[in-house]
Amino acid sequence: MFCCLTALCITSCLNSDDNNKSSWALSKAEIAQCFQTVAGNYTGDLLYRAKSDDGRSEQIDTLDASWYIPTDSTLFITNFPGKVLAEYVSNQALKEALASAPDQVVKCQIGFLQTSPVEFLINPYTIEYNLQYSGSQHKVHVVFYANNTYSFGALDPTSKELMVKIIPATLYVDGQQTSYLTSSQLIFLSKKHEAI
Repeated sequence: MFCCLTALCITSCLNSDDNNKSSWALSKAEIAQCFQTVAGNYTGDLLYRAKSDDGRSEQIDTLDASWYIPTDSTLFITNFPGKVLAEYVSNQALKEALASAPDQVVKCQIGFLQTSPVEFLINPYTIEYNLQYSGSQHKVHVVFYANNTYSFGALDPTSKELMVKIIPATLYVDGQQTSYLTSSQLIFLSKKHEAI
């Protein structure tokens, strides 16, 4: 599955010309067409790399996920689990607190890149957790990569599945940037699409 997603990602990046940003500028009619194609509610799987019980290897794990696209510039992930982020955190106390934190709603700004197949960049907003660990209360912010060609959405024209991919970049604890977050990629695949 990851091979297929990588191929789609490479195709997406090859179809964009970083030296010609004007090629990304769609007309209002094209943006409306893209939005009409992908608008609605989605349920599916969140795919992520989880460490095995012995901690020596990684395996692909899945959790239920849902998201929706209400406008031509926004996408909301409605039940983003801290458990997934915890898989990539090196600080053990923070890892445990994050793993038991309530799910978050992640608001994302999107920008359509092309109409066939429909592709768009995804820029998630920072999410905030108030966590109790190591004997005190901490404010934890998760910052995602923005304006990154690997943080994107794409509609498979054959299966009609919408894949969205976001990438956490770093963690801030009490306003200070940390090195606790290792590299990670989170991928969502839809199973169901309901028009708005």
